[in-house]
Amino acid sequence: MKACLDTHAVLWSLADDDRLGAKARELILSANRTELAVPDIVLLEVAYLHEKRRIEVPDGLESLLKKISSSFRILSIDAEIAVLAMTLELPHGDPFDRVIAATAVINKIPLLTRDRLMIACKQVPTIW
Repeated sequence: MKACLDTHAVLWSLADDDRLGAKARELILSANRTELAVPDIVLLEVAYLHEKRRIEVPDGLESLLKKISSSFRILSIDAEIAVLAMTLELPHGDPFDRVIAATAVINKIPLLTRDRLMIACKQVPTIW
């Protein structure tokens, strides 16, 4: 696998948003579906962001979640990821970020993120 995508990277790639970094965009365009991973918790975070009205979903939430599931390889949380998520050297307790970062680390793939806190965590290899 080439990369594990953070939630904003998933949303921006599907929307062809300019906020997606040049290196991130190039990596996504050069990869096929099975080479780009998305932790399953991203689906829950997207639903949460929609519920809190922090993102707009013109075609409906279920449609967006299905599009994510069909566009990327979904990686499930397991015991090893759950344990690492709680011990990562991240300065915050956001469970979404912790599981996303731990999924990338356990699967030995770089995390595609622009999140400064995750980039600063030496345990998590990142790309942007």
